Amino acid sequence: MHGRTELETVVETLRDARIALRSAWYDTALQLMHGCEDWSEPYAERGVLLKAETLGRRDPVEALAYLASVDDLFTSVEGRFGRDLECGRFHAAVRDMESAASHYASARPLAERVPNGLATIAYHDVRMRWFRRDCNPHAPEVAVAMTHPDRSIVAATYAHRGWLHAGRGDYRAQIADFRTTLACEPAGGEPIDVATLAFTIHALARIAFETADADGIQAAQIASETLAWTPDVDVSRFETLRALGWDAFMRGESGRAQWTFKDARTIAPSAAWRVMAHCDRAYVARIAGNDVWAIEELTEADRLARDVRWESTFGEERQTLVVLALLHAQLDAARAQHYASAYSRLGVENVNPAFAIASDRRAVAAARYAQGVIDHTLGRTAAAIAALTEAYGIYDGANHHFRATLCAAALAEVTGEARWLRLSVEHAARYPDCPLARITVDRSNRDDGMPPQLSALQRQIARALWNGASPAELSRRFSRSVYTIERQVAEVYLAFGVATRAELLRAARSRALT
Repeated sequence: MHGRTELETVVETLRDARIALRSAWYDTALQLMHGCEDWSEPYAERGVLLKAETLGRRDPVEALAYLASVDDLFTSVEGRFGRDLECGRFHAAVRDMESAASHYASARPLAERVPNGLATIAYHDVRMRWFRRDCNPHAPEVAVAMTHPDRSIVAATYAHRGWLHAGRGDYRAQIADFRTTLACEPAGGEPIDVATLAFTIHALARIAFETADADGIQAAQIASETLAWTPDVDVSRFETLRALGWDAFMRGESGRAQWTFKDARTIAPSAAWRVMAHCDRAYVARIAGNDVWAIEELTEADRLARDVRWESTFGEERQTLVVLALLHAQLDAARAQHYASAYSRLGVENVNPAFAIASDRRAVAAARYAQGVIDHTLGRTAAAIAALTEAYGIYDGANHHFRATLCAAALAEVTGEARWLRLSVEHAARYPDCPLARITVDRSNRDDGMPPQLSALQRQIARALWNGASPAELSRRFSRSVYTIERQVAEVYLAFGVATRAELLRAARSRALT
């Protein structure tokens, strides 16, 4: 038996590296591609393009720099075509749409001279439609891209078409396309690109949860359990678990929700994501009325948040600032405003363009909801109503029932109007056995007995007082000095017409507040 030739070794290495890339084992792919620049043609071009694609999965800027350093290698039509497509892909990823369009324009005349070139460039055109927010899911290039023999490109095309549907507000069609993406079967010995599947599972879980689509959630759950996750797609896995956890909670499965949140916290892939994991648990505890647990989780989130360089966060990580603002709003208005202002200052730069956060009004709604809750805590009622009403209108129009529930509940608390309470319960009822509908009504009924002059913070302090909290504990819990807490306690006593904690407890019971 004689040894393999050098050519056979290169061909096998190229195949193995491609499978490693598609399987989301990027370090393995890069190790296999080491030295590919010195291979003979046409394998050097193919190896360099595969290496660039792998680098770009982690850092598009690094991939562009690498391609620039080996530009002289691209001499064939197929090599130049591939180089311009990859450069276009990476420029789009860093929001340089003009450079991306220029590279695609250079590639276009070569498409007919390359195998499957027309279908390949059609796929890139579909991606560019989404980045440009030109959301036409029926554009001719969509159908052309779906004729590509590479099943990973077909799967990705369905996923991108789903986002084009989302850009038009058609979330049912988006869910249908995501499910089709996950159903694509591999061919030719190569797996469907794991990164495409991972991102699609995450996106499907999130949109299905937000719109209370039980079939979509089930499809995401099954796909999540069967996908061969790797560390290179841990962000998508983490966000999938978050969405599945929230859906379980909204459907009354609190035990499963907490286990899912715990799993998410275990694999949180960055400091910012670890903050979000604690925020999720704090949020659920807050909704369920478990203030002690909520405070513990929020305290840990706060501690971790101090070490996060938020200006360097990427993708949905930055939305953690909005959640921190929401959770602090009723406890520490100054801290809440700090997080809200940090988010406003940083804006939406570096947010993953695949979610269209930069132009997606749902992101605007998230920030407006946070600001509305902060304004309510600070006693700025008119501003709170304006912000919350705007947020509710966006979520209601998008059929995002979970967030519409929260907005309507907040408006019910601010305005005292029964219609907002009714709307909150109606949205929550989209989730079978949803505890939020009951909790919202119960809390509203309890709060009816609160003296109307109490602020949101003072109501929190009142509840903590009749649950046995000391001034020192309240000082730590609400990030206020003991002197400030004692003044707030005096205001609570005055509002209830009592002079001692025992009298406060009796008054609370007489008002059916406990």
